[in-house]
Amino acid sequence: MQRLLGLEVTKTVVRAALLNVTLRKTIVEALEEVSVEDAGGQKEALWAAVGDLKPDGTAVLLSGEKALFRRIELPAAAMKEINNVLGYELESTVPFEMDEAVFDYRTVKVEKNDSGTVPVFAVVARTEDVKERIAIVKEALKLDPERVGVGAMPLSNLAAVIPELEGESGKKGEPADKAPVAVLSLGERTSDMLIMEAGEPVFCRSLSRGTYGLPGSAPALARELRQTLAAWRAQGGELLKGIYLVGGGAAVAGAEVFLSTELGVSILPLPSPRLDGLTPEQKEKLPRFAMAIGLALGMTGKARGFNLRKGELEVARSYPFLREKVPLLAGLAAVIFVSFGFSVLSQYRALSADREVLEARLATVSQEVLGESTTDPEKARDLLLHGPGADDDPMPQADGFDVMVQLSKAVPKEVVHDIIEMDLARNGHVRIEGTVPSVADAQNIAEKLKEHRCFKDVKISRTIQFSAEKQKYVMEMELKCDKKKKATDKDKDKEKADAADSASPGASSKPE
Repeated sequence: MQRLLGLEVTKTVVRAALLNVTLRKTIVEALEEVSVEDAGGQKEALWAAVGDLKPDGTAVLLSGEKALFRRIELPAAAMKEINNVLGYELESTVPFEMDEAVFDYRTVKVEKNDSGTVPVFAVVARTEDVKERIAIVKEALKLDPERVGVGAMPLSNLAAVIPELEGESGKKGEPADKAPVAVLSLGERTSDMLIMEAGEPVFCRSLSRGTYGLPGSAPALARELRQTLAAWRAQGGELLKGIYLVGGGAAVAGAEVFLSTELGVSILPLPSPRLDGLTPEQKEKLPRFAMAIGLALGMTGKARGFNLRKGELEVARSYPFLREKVPLLAGLAAVIFVSFGFSVLSQYRALSADREVLEARLATVSQEVLGESTTDPEKARDLLLHGPGADDDPMPQADGFDVMVQLSKAVPKEVVHDIIEMDLARNGHVRIEGTVPSVADAQNIAEKLKEHRCFKDVKISRTIQFSAEKQKYVMEMELKCDKKKKATDKDKDKEKADAADSASPGASSKPE
């Protein structure tokens, strides 16, 4: 949210428009008009119009009489250095040195351009004139204006709240009307005309006559307006769709009929702007404040007009409104800090509760697995690496391969033994089907297997005649090893010898 102040300061009147601009709305907070003569001077009129209003940004108008508008064609290659090149191009067109001047510019959008040049619309004014305009606002209101608009150019910012200035058809699905339109600001002593194409300012001119002296001065005013339109046509401009009348002279009786007759162009009523907060009284006098509103809208970041606060005149952004809002900002910072503190505290409590739950689980698991209850992760790790059972091999002590090896050892060398099928269940139950010359041979093999510490309940569950010379048997056992005693050096040597024997299975065993 920004509170933006536009100030139109002329020789006869001061108009102030205060807008409250948000992301979605533009709200009119105040429209004030004060006569310079009645107030006793421009500074006094400024104070009477603005008073104690505290805007976030301020823009003021420099009369178009104190500026020169130029349209120059520059080579496209020169656009990269336009700030340097444009100064030299403008120097030959103005009656004073560029060292004493300040300028601003806009590139003009064109649909087709085969010449390789870019049209540039520029304005030049004396630095002293701009400084004087800034100084008046500073002395009267203690405000440093961020923008200095010039002539009729601030009226182009009205396109942000009056889409008709951009050539909108107003009917869904219809193409936009790109015919140029003009906005004429009729003042008491001077007048300003702005011509726009598709919402972009392309021509601007200030006139030395206004409503003062009417009706006697009407022919002279009409003559200057016709000369202005002729200058526009001379630079290749198209016929105008119409002219919108604003300023103090917009309410002069018969002005629309007179101008339409003299200029041969329709005088259009100013469309209602998309502004919120307008009272019926403000709506009625809105055309008089078009310039002030355009100045305020120029500070929203979508400015279409010129700003003469350039170079050495560029505003030093001290943001005085921030100092006024220090208490509010300090309060917001305190709220954020307290909220952050509560957030950290709640997270700490949640983590502490999680830690207590995990420590309780560690104590239970360490008691069951390691034989000692502990809540210290380092101690649990130490027990796991060096405590009871740390040297135990986690691999199973016997598997199917061990069964085959021990079976091969149990078969005598003179016995021809064949294995038909061997099944090892997940629960350790082993079932072997094989053939031997006699039932006695099968019983002999079973007895030898019983001697192994990992074979339990070894038995011949069934025998049957397989062929004339062979008996088929079915042997069953449980694979469950007894706990090892701590191995001595002698036991280790024996295990190594057994492992060497296991590497070469018995010659009499031949699996089928």
